[in-house]
Amino acid sequence: MKRESSKKTQIGNRTFIYRKTERGWAIIVMPDRLQIDNYYHGVHIHPDRAELKIKDPEILKKIIIKHILEENKIDFEKLRKLIL
Repeated sequence: MKRESSKKTQIGNRTFIYRKTERGWAIIVMPDRLQIDNYYHGVHIHPDRAELKIKDPEILKKIIIKHILEENKIDFEKLRKLIL
């Protein structure tokens, strides 16, 4: 049986999900389908699995939430520049 914790937070009209399991963690933002996790390949962003310079999920969560609040959306190019 997998141990998993999950926390959902509503930020405007987006749902911010943080999941943590024994194997790693994932940050997901819906409906934009942004996914960052550390399963299998180190800390990376989907879909291209580009490795991120920031490894701490708490720092990534703060950056993503701040970005959503400032832009009122996810601008993938701007966000990637912040975290790659």
